[in-house]
Amino acid sequence: MFGKSIVKAWHNPYTAKEAIIRERFLWYERLWTGSEDRQGAADLREEMILLKGTVCALQWPGCESNGKPLHPSEVEMDHIILRSKFKDSTEADSMDNRQPVCTPCHRAKTKADLKVLSRMR
Repeated sequence: MFGKSIVKAWHNPYTAKEAIIRERFLWYERLWTGSEDRQGAADLREEMILLKGTVCALQWPGCESNGKPLHPSEVEMDHIILRSKFKDSTEADSMDNRQPVCTPCHRAKTKADLKVLSRMR
């Protein structure tokens, strides 16, 4: 009297017995989890602040410091000559090629440098 009821089994991905595909392990020597763009840049920044102080070297229009010392957390490290112009990165990162600047001046200088680079290409 009771016929076969048709029950369709559905696939549950959480209980299925499938092979687990594992991802490759990372090479931890190359992994950098800090917030620096280039590893070791924070050390160079601290050394530059000790040697050259915290006064903005550019003093462009819109400079917030107006010749007054900035708080060390507000100081940004700027390359006087663009880093991309050097063949050797250690030469580009020398203290002679670094200067302390405030954020508005650094943004303005970077924007001007990128304009010059785009004209040269």
